[in-house]
Amino acid sequence: MTTENRKPKTENRLFHIITFGCKVNQCDSAGMARELSLRGWRAATPEEIPDLVLVNTCTVTARADQQARQSVRRLAREYPETPLWVTGCYAQRAPAEVAALPGVQAVFGNREKGRLAHLLSEHHRRLGADAAPGAPGPPGWTDFLAPPALPDSSSPLGGEGRGGGETGNSLPSGPGPLPAEPRRWVGNFISGEPFRPWPVHAVPGHTRAWLKIQEGCSHHCRYCIVPRVRGPRRSLDPAAVVTAFQELAGLGYQEVVLTGVDLGQYGLDHEPPSSLAALVRQLTKKPFRVRLSSLEPQMVTVELLDALAAWPDFCPHFHLPLQSGAAPVLAAMGRPYGPGEFRDLVREISRRFPGAGLGLDVLVGFPGESAEDFEATRSLVDGLPVTYLHVFPYSPRPGTPAADLPPLPSNVVQERARIMRELGQAKKTQFLEAQLGQVREVLVEGPAQRPGWLKGLSDHYLRVTFPGPPAWHNCLIKVRFLARLGEVVLGEVVAET
Repeated sequence: MTTENRKPKTENRLFHIITFGCKVNQCDSAGMARELSLRGWRAATPEEIPDLVLVNTCTVTARADQQARQSVRRLAREYPETPLWVTGCYAQRAPAEVAALPGVQAVFGNREKGRLAHLLSEHHRRLGADAAPGAPGPPGWTDFLAPPALPDSSSPLGGEGRGGGETGNSLPSGPGPLPAEPRRWVGNFISGEPFRPWPVHAVPGHTRAWLKIQEGCSHHCRYCIVPRVRGPRRSLDPAAVVTAFQELAGLGYQEVVLTGVDLGQYGLDHEPPSSLAALVRQLTKKPFRVRLSSLEPQMVTVELLDALAAWPDFCPHFHLPLQSGAAPVLAAMGRPYGPGEFRDLVREISRRFPGAGLGLDVLVGFPGESAEDFEATRSLVDGLPVTYLHVFPYSPRPGTPAADLPPLPSNVVQERARIMRELGQAKKTQFLEAQLGQVREVLVEGPAQRPGWLKGLSDHYLRVTFPGPPAWHNCLIKVRFLARLGEVVLGEVVAET
């Protein structure tokens, strides 16, 4: 829809956020949306012209960078008169590159996400310094200079990233002409940086809440840019997690997803060091179920599996980044486990949690990966009780040790990715077929496309649809699986809860 066909701007200040990448980025976008909402802004509908567009980027692969650039260019064409600000991991890694994209007015890093309101206000003041006396400032930004007071670096409610420095073309210290290029606020991460959570809040229309309890990574895989763009590991205090659980229960959520950049490192930065297993043991039964985001294989300990098995609220769904099933490739990647250890871990999970959802990340085409290495990966995955795969063709990330290694031919990498994706689809189909006749707990997320039917998510991460009334929205329902329709399971209600 072009801007000519949209509704004109209203008295409300409107924002639009585009998010790429992981659940942590989605948590960050929700936090920034809340910060704007507290100051009188609201999310623009598709028919409205926003006063601010934010793009929260990912940079884990070259494809992620490309998608972000395409999105920025499209948004610049779609909203030629709207300020376009870019943040996230791509902005953190290459701020000058992002600032050079058409239409970009400002770039801010991951550390600065919690300072969004402050950055907008300061930018507004600088624009006002250039305006003629008595002239109005940018539409919709005036109230940033009025109460409620902007949070400062001492605020306990600041989002992750508060206190970041400024690099590139810093803000002028006094009135004067604005720099021609976009502003850039991208601070470097420091050792010992504390974890600063986003405040717990309700997200309209969502039945599941994401709670970020960990940030950053202190592993050093040779292909991975994440430690550079997300900083060192840091964790939320256990007491704060318990408090957040209580607040989320009060908001009526039926599922909470504990997430982090490397969730398995939770607590290792505390004094004395703690663990994710110790946290799980503190989280007593709540009126909602709990799911974990991705876990590094070497961080899934016997202690953690014991704690999860004893947790009645735990959703039996695991996501593990395998990356490769060949010992030489894992060693070259800097991964601290071998194929045999990974096989044993998956089998132990399957033994303790029969029928659990189990997803894997697989990275194909790493420099030096031979045909034999690839076959070892394919064979390992084929022999495991896997329910789905996320397959990534290797792409060099500037600034990583593997970036300068001789690459494999592109056609070889793409063919290996195709083979693994086909295997992943076969595994998913096999798992779906095996579920028929079973009864599982499903969280109702809303109406399905078919009239009179609902859609939801099972405890072990399957999309389910079944007949039922709208009143069951946000309820946990027992459903018997009857048939498969593509990647969705059709079911019928067994008992209401």
